[in-house]
Amino acid sequence: MSDLVFLFSADADIQTAYEFYEAYQEGRGEVFMRHLDAALGRLRTFPEIAPPMHEAHRRLLMHGFPFGVFYTLEGRRIIIAGVVDLRQDPEVIRRRLRGRNA
Repeated sequence: MSDLVFLFSADADIQTAYEFYEAYQEGRGEVFMRHLDAALGRLRTFPEIAPPMHEAHRRLLMHGFPFGVFYTLEGRRIIIAGVVDLRQDPEVIRRRLRGRNA
């Protein structure tokens, strides 16, 4: 299995999403985290599961939420660059990801 490495920006994305869903409905943030954990489990097992998207980033879609996990592969390491709400303008997402590398 590959190792997951979270950039600070990805940690911030996760915290923001968790807080948003908890404010929306108590317990919904926990559901978000379970779905994220499931996506990350698939990613660790199958690092090339998602197609390349922006620059070197790949995007894995999360089930149940409009979020994508953006990451790059570096040997046996999976660098998580962002966990992003996909309801945004794709150009905004590209700009946010630009420069988010290990």
